This record gives sequence, structure tokens and C-alpha cells, in this order.
Amino acid sequence: MYEIMLVEDDKNISKLIKKSIEAWDFNCAVVSDFENVVDEFIKLEPHLVLMDINLPTYNGFYWCEKIRKLSKVPIIFISSRSTNMDIVMAVNMGGDDYIIKPFSTEVLIAKMSALLRRTYSYYAQTDLEVIEHNGAR
Repeated sequence: MYEIMLVEDDKNISKLIKKSIEAWDFNCAVVSDFENVVDEFIKLEPHLVLMDINLPTYNGFYWCEKIRKLSKVPIIFISSRSTNMDIVMAVNMGGDDYIIKPFSTEVLIAKMSALLRRTYSYYAQTDLEVIEHNGAR
């Protein structure tokens, strides 16, 4: 089962996202200590991070950059900020996708599933499958 780390300071949005994610059989851990997001990341070892931009103390761009120094885990930004510059900055800081609030939880789940499938499932298959032709690999 995949572990999702949610970095969202709005408790109502966190509850909605967590409930939707868990309905699709993912585990979802919601960060509560916004001064130590990297420590939470290290402790949780998530398969995917959902990151808001507007957070207390440091913003999501900051935390994305810190996580990228440790890991290539997929990161999806979820934000009410909708300018092209915000989206470009999120991707340039290491984000893999960007969803603008308000959003459909079905779209969120579809994007998460696709990113998890590309990151983990296909990678594992590559290690197991060997193509042979006339005895040559």
C-alpha cells in the first residue's frame, strides 16, 4: 500500500483530501508540524507528497527544495495560487504536477495513481523482465 504525505495547513481541506485518498486504499499521513516538514518526511518515508504552497513558517517551494535534496519522491503541488509563475516555479523547484484549488478529488486521485504507477510499478517491471531474441538479450 502506498504512503501519501499531505502537507496542507487548512484542516478542512486536509480532512477532505485524507478521506478521499483513504477511500482509494492509500495511506495518508497529514503533517501537523510545519516547522519540521523534512523530519516528518524522513520519518514517514512516503511514496508521494502532496504539497500546499502557502504554509506557516516556510512555503511549499522551500520544503520541496529541501525534500529534493534527499529524495526523488513524486511531489504534487496543490494550491489556490494559479498564476503561470507559481506553476513554473513549482515545477522548477522539483514538483511533478500542479493542481489548482478548488479541484476535483477524482482528478487528484487519477493524477496520484498515474504518477505512482510511472514511478514505482514500471520501474519494478523493468528489473524483472528481460527480452530475448534468438538467445540474445
